[in-house]
Amino acid sequence: MKKLFVIIILLFLFSCQDGPRAVFNEEFVKVNPKIELPFEKLIGEYGLDDDSKRRYGIAYNDSVKLIIKKDSSFIAENYLDYKTDSLLLKIYNGKLIYTNDFKDSFLYLRPKDNNFIGGGSFDIYYRKKDSVFALYVYTPFIPATKESNMKYREGDYLRYIKIKK
Repeated sequence: MKKLFVIIILLFLFSCQDGPRAVFNEEFVKVNPKIELPFEKLIGEYGLDDDSKRRYGIAYNDSVKLIIKKDSSFIAENYLDYKTDSLLLKIYNGKLIYTNDFKDSFLYLRPKDNNFIGGGSFDIYYRKKDSVFALYVYTPFIPATKESNMKYREGDYLRYIKIKK
């Protein structure tokens, strides 16, 4: 009976955490920079995955998209404000810088300006089970300042999964 009581208490304590830990590399693998990856394969529509929505408190039915176009421009629909962690119901238009020097094992994808994610970066992953591309959009850490209401925030990532070609 005592063991059962201890187990129930432990289950209760572990269920009271702030939520599940972020799934990082369990289902996804970073693209190998030694293999050529043409930009054309990245073109398409990406949606924010449920894990990222849960961690940032975004409603499941909210559409958060990132669309990459042929001319290396992108459109972010309903994107996250990296300073406040709040969802901006706006459209952001930007340009991407993409370099894939697979001979020197160098793969680089990021927005041309810092307004979208404040100097953060993108990493390219693919899902193990079906090889669908995923973009990990890294947000920078935010130091505690008057402008950020004295709130410090660690850098984090948002995972966008490709949904259309």
